[in-house]
Amino acid sequence: MIGLESVKTSIKENITYLNFAKLRQEKGFKDSSKINLHSIFTGNPGTGKTTVVKMLGKIYQKMGLLSKGHVHEVDRALLVAEFIGQTAPKTKKAIEDARGGILFIDEAYSLARGDDDSKDFGKEVIEILLKEMSDGKGDIAIIGAGYPKEMEIFLESNPGLKSRFAHYFNFEDYLPEEMHAIALFAAKNKEVVFTPEAENYLKEQLIEAYRKRDESFGNARFVHGVVEEAKMNMGIRLMKLPNVAELTKEDFEVILLEDVAPIFAANQRKKLNLKINDKDLQLALTELNDLIGMENIKQEVFELTKLVKFYNETGKDVVNKFSLHSIFTGNPGTGKTTLARIIAKIYKALGLLERGHVVEVDREGLVAGYVGQTAIKTADKIEEAMGGILFIDEAYALSEGGGDYNFGQEAIEVILKRMEDARGKFGVIAAGYPDNMTKFVESNPGLKSRFDKTFHFYDYLPEQMMDIARMILKKEGLKANAEADKHLSEYFSKLYETRDKFFGNARSVRQVIGETIKNQNLRMASMAANERTRELLDSVILEDVAEFVVVEQKQTSTLGFRLNT
Repeated sequence: MIGLESVKTSIKENITYLNFAKLRQEKGFKDSSKINLHSIFTGNPGTGKTTVVKMLGKIYQKMGLLSKGHVHEVDRALLVAEFIGQTAPKTKKAIEDARGGILFIDEAYSLARGDDDSKDFGKEVIEILLKEMSDGKGDIAIIGAGYPKEMEIFLESNPGLKSRFAHYFNFEDYLPEEMHAIALFAAKNKEVVFTPEAENYLKEQLIEAYRKRDESFGNARFVHGVVEEAKMNMGIRLMKLPNVAELTKEDFEVILLEDVAPIFAANQRKKLNLKINDKDLQLALTELNDLIGMENIKQEVFELTKLVKFYNETGKDVVNKFSLHSIFTGNPGTGKTTLARIIAKIYKALGLLERGHVVEVDREGLVAGYVGQTAIKTADKIEEAMGGILFIDEAYALSEGGGDYNFGQEAIEVILKRMEDARGKFGVIAAGYPDNMTKFVESNPGLKSRFDKTFHFYDYLPEQMMDIARMILKKEGLKANAEADKHLSEYFSKLYETRDKFFGNARSVRQVIGETIKNQNLRMASMAANERTRELLDSVILEDVAEFVVVEQKQTSTLGFRLNT
């Protein structure tokens, strides 16, 4: 077999030791009543686990360790039943069918699900397997296979599992040169050959596929599929020729570059070539300009807009010159989410994003409770964000996981990989408190290089808070009189002076003004209809805002105001 050097070495050493143990038994030593053949295979798909297990069955049979040497392959569906009392008979039958050979359990980790899942019968299967491995009839090797991380959790799901499996074999992903050798081997078996151009192109694509691989990468399975598809493309090409009957034998075995290229074409990164929409861009920039404060951020966004326009006008590759990924740092209520939505519109108008929508998530929206589920959950959110922006609020929470397995780090790894693989197809904005975000970026070496822009959102000054308050009131058709306006100004000044990192900024202003509007409406509702003049209906007075007083010694509210009752 091509590759698998570490597995080959481990198996040879294992066989040598089994021979040694067998000879000791024959010499009368009482090391153990049974020689333990139970093993764990870890590795991604297509790394040769099933092929090797079939060879092991023959080897163990020839060594006299198994009577038949066949392999009975099962998975969760063949062992676990839907109803109580049905799982045990299914599992015991599978064991008996494998007796004399190997019971090979693919994706064995799927038997161990959450502890709180009382309806899951996978645990029952594990208990029966443990009993067989401990004091069963013997003449069987039980081999569990699956992804490395998932199998680690599987082994820890029951205290007795780790000690029952005597041998552990890790099947590493095939290197590009090994995949190339597998491709030539597969081509020889299919009686086809590649032209030098086709073979060189295949080599390049296999290197690229290896670089972009994840845990679902097909390895040898992927390579065999490529060769089969290339042969099919060759056949379709030849059958379209007018003189197909006159072609030579050589014509029917040579795979050209044009037969291989389409296989990878679907996976090639497509350059987004959308025109700048000046009308939408102007609307989005006006929306940005209308935001109160954020002068440092506005300036930077305006400059970025100019740069993108320049790159487009000069024909430069915007995707490789311009990153869509950013870090937003700032306290709550400083406008991070609002700006993310506006930036998505700007990027869409500039032709950088196809859809320009925003998918807002936090740790809970990305992280699941069990191994393997976080990657799926995170990938789903990324797919949802394609053509737009994935906005991760309080992103630092992903790097603050605890326990034996940090699922937050798993989410970060998936995000990092997709940021690179789908470069230019979506943007990621990670937001949170300044100190926490610094720790977040430093928690993984890949984060700093992926996020090349950082926007800092400063706390709103008292006069900016008042501008926001007046703007909200204006939208409601209201205006504070001189006394009410002065009271609010003093309140926001005091609130700013006593602020901490939990200071709510614009969020606090919205809550205060929301309460103010309610007070004003209740005051109007208590008046007789004929007493409500237009001036009264449109005015906020001191009575409506009097409750907002900063309590310096002991705050009775998260907003820092006392309710007068």
